[in-house]
Amino acid sequence: MTGSQGLPGALGDAVGGSDPATEYDDGSARILDVADGSNAASGNHTGDTHDVAEDAKTPRTQEARRSALREAPTVLVSACLLGEACRYDGRSQRSERVLAALEGKAVVPVCPEVGSGLPIPRPPVDLCGGSGVDVWAGQARALEREARVDRTEDFKRGATLALEAARNFGASVALLKEKSPSCGSQRIYESGTLRPGEGITTALLRSEGLTVVSDEDL
Repeated sequence: MTGSQGLPGALGDAVGGSDPATEYDDGSARILDVADGSNAASGNHTGDTHDVAEDAKTPRTQEARRSALREAPTVLVSACLLGEACRYDGRSQRSERVLAALEGKAVVPVCPEVGSGLPIPRPPVDLCGGSGVDVWAGQARALEREARVDRTEDFKRGATLALEAARNFGASVALLKEKSPSCGSQRIYESGTLRPGEGITTALLRSEGLTVVSDEDL
């Protein structure tokens, strides 16, 4: 991506510049400016509480997820997969497979953790006591791996911002980074161990009807 200015709040200015329709290097996909309300395709979602149903744990089949991604004109995407250095360790996870899958689509980049106000870099966080669904039910928490600082509210706030971005731009599909405590959709780290489950943002998006696709589905 040329001329990337980063992601203020990881939900703010367009990746690749201030133009809300900035293109990738190959001109194949448009990056939407999440901060520009004039681009909203639908109303904002407000409120701090969410009822995340237990059946949000049940993902659609891999082929169904791939099909939904192919058909979606606008996709919510983990910003690290687009090349933004917003991971907890200050690195990106730019994926050529992801970029190819987004060809011709409008892209809404998000990093729920940075969007909530957490810094880059930041201590790694694991879910403790369950998955993202359990976090929304008040039965699990998001804790820093070593210091055990509770970051649950930060992660929930970032998830809510990601949902608002999806609704504002009419995105019904999200393409998110696997194994993340926010964005994981098939596997997450719980208390240091990789296990089946979904992250806090994924659980919320699924409960609101979005299809969440893993970068590992591609």
